[in-house]
Amino acid sequence: MSYTFANRTKGLRSSAIRDLLKLTEMSHMLSLAGGLPTPDSFPLTDLRREADRLLCEYGPRVVQYSATDGVVELRQWIAEHYALELGRPVAVDGQIMVTHGSQQALDLLAKVLVDPGDVVVSESPAYLGAVQAFELFEPRFEVIPGDEHGMQVDVLADKLAAGLRPKLIYVVPNFHNPSGATMSLPRRRQLAALADKYDLLVVEDDPYGAIRFHGDPLPPVASFTERVVYLSTFSKIVAPGFRVGWMIGPPEVMGWVARAKQAADLHTSSFAQLLLANVVSKPGWLDEQKARIVPMYRDRCTALADALDAELGEHITFHRPDGGMFLWTRFDGIPDTTVLLRNAVEEGVAFVPGNAFTIDQLPDSNARFSYSTLAPEQLAEAVHRLTRAVRASL
Repeated sequence: MSYTFANRTKGLRSSAIRDLLKLTEMSHMLSLAGGLPTPDSFPLTDLRREADRLLCEYGPRVVQYSATDGVVELRQWIAEHYALELGRPVAVDGQIMVTHGSQQALDLLAKVLVDPGDVVVSESPAYLGAVQAFELFEPRFEVIPGDEHGMQVDVLADKLAAGLRPKLIYVVPNFHNPSGATMSLPRRRQLAALADKYDLLVVEDDPYGAIRFHGDPLPPVASFTERVVYLSTFSKIVAPGFRVGWMIGPPEVMGWVARAKQAADLHTSSFAQLLLANVVSKPGWLDEQKARIVPMYRDRCTALADALDAELGEHITFHRPDGGMFLWTRFDGIPDTTVLLRNAVEEGVAFVPGNAFTIDQLPDSNARFSYSTLAPEQLAEAVHRLTRAVRASL
């Protein structure tokens, strides 16, 4: 049978990461591909206890329809938490939207902001999920290079001075996916100043900021300007299956986002929102959760980086991130890591080739490795297998 699809679907790419999940489900495969939180981090005891209490004490409300912008208990927690993070009041009504993960936030923002031909600024490499969300609405991507200190904002400043006027600027300042980079404080300040100077909107995506295992936290870009829509999620710090994230932004933007969400799904799960609101609002709980899980990621990152240095040091370069879930690497002598991936899969290890995170998807020497789901000893074995694949690829 033949069907006719909308023109906007022509450039819609499949997620290389999601496609690789089929491989990673094979019992013998060690996966460095998907950026899944370790199940060891899930606070199952606390969640089970709170779920039972909610069903007993709240009754039908926890399984009833709720407000599009989110249950008030969760919005109150977000407002109080981020008033401290941002250094200014956050309104419970009008500035907060609870979403199905921060991925839905990206989709909703694209729907209400991006017309065909509009310019969307993204650093390179780019978070694949954001590219997918935006490209469905047919923008023109303006790619700004990044390094271990995040987007090179000086390059953006030069392009803005030359007349570039993007509809939005998308950044992941903390432990970027895939590069692991942390945007420096001067660049955060400069980006905020550019947004104010040119009346631009910044979309600041921060799913990994709580997983910091080196250095001191840096203030969000949104703390320096109100021309920011700030996104975050419970997926990495509690559990991803609830699909609960949020955005904080200017009321004018949030008003249109609310209409788009009404059309998309009416509201995010009432049960999931109330459950998470009651868990995280317990005094001290979030700090205890971070203290429990951050060492897991720190130890795994160290294990992977040390093994790569020991076995592939002459063939690979990378910087060690200060947090998050990813190592971004470059291989010397391997111009196309999709070829390396084929050899790696034969050895029983998977990763994501670097060109999956570029707009043009041309072959390159980069690769993203996630250390989040494997134990340190499994990471060492994964590097053994990868080393055999590298030798076969040179």
